[in-house]
Amino acid sequence: MNRALLALFLIAPASGADVSIRTLNDGNLILEDVPELPAALAAELNRYQHERSGIFQDWTADGSGIFITTRFADVEQLHRVDLPGGARHQLTFLDEPIGGVLRQPGGSLLAFTMDVGGSEFDQIYLLDPATGQSRLMTDGESKNAALAWSRDGRTIAFQSTRRNGRSNDLWALPVATAAPARMILEAPAGFWWGPVDFSPDGRQLLVENYVSVTDSRLYLLNLVDGERRRLAGSESKPSTNVGFEFDSAGRGFYYATDRHGEFTQLAHRTLAPEATEQIISADIAWDVTGFDLSADGTRAAFVVNEEGFSRLYLLDPGSHRYRAVEVPIGVIFHIAFNPDGSRLALTLSSARTPSDVYVLALGPGPLEHGALERWTFSEVGGLDTDRFAVPELVRYPTFDQLDGRPRTIPAFLYRPPGAGPHPVIITIHGGPESQFRPRFSSTYQSWIDQLGAAVIAPNVRGSSGYGREYVGLDNGYRREDSVRDIG
Repeated sequence: MNRALLALFLIAPASGADVSIRTLNDGNLILEDVPELPAALAAELNRYQHERSGIFQDWTADGSGIFITTRFADVEQLHRVDLPGGARHQLTFLDEPIGGVLRQPGGSLLAFTMDVGGSEFDQIYLLDPATGQSRLMTDGESKNAALAWSRDGRTIAFQSTRRNGRSNDLWALPVATAAPARMILEAPAGFWWGPVDFSPDGRQLLVENYVSVTDSRLYLLNLVDGERRRLAGSESKPSTNVGFEFDSAGRGFYYATDRHGEFTQLAHRTLAPEATEQIISADIAWDVTGFDLSADGTRAAFVVNEEGFSRLYLLDPGSHRYRAVEVPIGVIFHIAFNPDGSRLALTLSSARTPSDVYVLALGPGPLEHGALERWTFSEVGGLDTDRFAVPELVRYPTFDQLDGRPRTIPAFLYRPPGAGPHPVIITIHGGPESQFRPRFSSTYQSWIDQLGAAVIAPNVRGSSGYGREYVGLDNGYRREDSVRDIG
C-alpha cells in the first residue's frame, strides 16, 4: 500500500465521510479539508509569480553596452543591452538557466557557468557573443564554480571537484590553446577554496578559504612554484576575511575583514614581508559587501550593508578618501566599472522594483559623479508596483537583556492598507546565518494584496549583518534562543 495512503487511514477520524479528501500532482499530494483554489484567484496569483529581472553581468568590450541575464521564456538567458531602456538582444537560447558570466579582459569572449536539471554540477562554457556559439570547457561531470580571468585574458582559474568528486581544488584552464586544465591547488576534502584575483603580472593568485561564516582566510598562491602563503585569518584566532582584488601595481590587495571589530571593514594590505595594513572604512560601523577597482586603478567603489539596506561609496585609491552616493533605497549587488572607468554599473532591487541595472556616470575626479540612470525596466505582470507595500524597519524587545536593557531584534514590517486588524505572516530567512534584506518580493506583495495580511520578516539572533557577536548568539546549545526571538 502507498505509505501516504496508509498514513491517511491511520489518522483519519471515525467520521471519515465528513472529511473532504482530494489529490494533486498525479496523486502524490493528498489534501484533507483544504478548499480548492478559485480559478480567478489562481489567475491573479499567477501574475505575481511571473515578474522578470535584469541582472548585470559585465560590460561589453568597448564599454558602451552591458550584458545581463533575464528571462523571456522559462529560464534566464544572456542578453546584451546597448543603451538605457534599450532592447534586450538575446545571445543564448539554451534549455538551462545561465549562471555567472565574466567577460575576457581585453577581449570579447564570455565565460559562463550552467548546470543541467538543477543538479548544481555547473560546467564552464566559453561564448563568442558575435556568433552566439558556445563550447564546453570542463569535463561535463564535475562541479565547477568561482571563475577568475587572468589580466591578459589567456587563463581562467576556477574551483572544481574533478579530482575525486568531493574536494574543491583549484584549476587553471588555458583558453587560447588546446592544453588541458591543470590543478594548481589540491584542497583538503570538506573545505571551500576559491580563486579571487590574478596579480597584474599573472604570476600569483589571491585565494579564499571559507571555513564558516565567522572564519575565512586569504592566501597568496605562487603559480610558478605552487607555494602558498597565508595573508589573513588563522585557525587559532578565527576572523572573516573576504578578498576583492589586487591593487593596480600588484604590491597589495583590497579585502574586507572583521579582525579589528564587529563588522567586515574595507582594508588594503601590502604583500611585503613586513606587511602594512590600512583600514579604509573604519568610520562605517557596518559590513562592506562589495568592491570594484577601475582597470587603470585610479578610482574604486564599495557597497555597505547598513541594517539590510545598501549604501554606495566612491573611493579614491590614492588617498583612500571616500564619498557616499545617493541611490534609491534597496539592495545593491555586483558593481563594476566599464573598461575606461567612466561609468559604474550595478544591480539594484527594492520593494517596488525587481532587480534591474543602473549606471552611474562618473566625473573627472575619483570622487566625482553625475546622474544615476536606469538601464533596464523589468516587467511585473502588469501590476501597479506603486501600490506595493514598502517595508518599515522596526525593532522589538526579546526575552533577554543587553547592557541592562531588553535586547531588541530588527525586523522588516510590511503593512497592508487600512486600519486593521490584519492577519499576520511571520517569515523566517534560511541559512541559518543569512539575513533578510528588503529586496523585491512578489510573494510578499501577493500576500498583502490578496490576503490583506501584514508580513513581518525578523532577523533573529544568529543572522548575519549585525556584527560578529550577534551572528554567534545561537551557536550550539543556544540554538533555541533564535526560536524564542520568533515567539
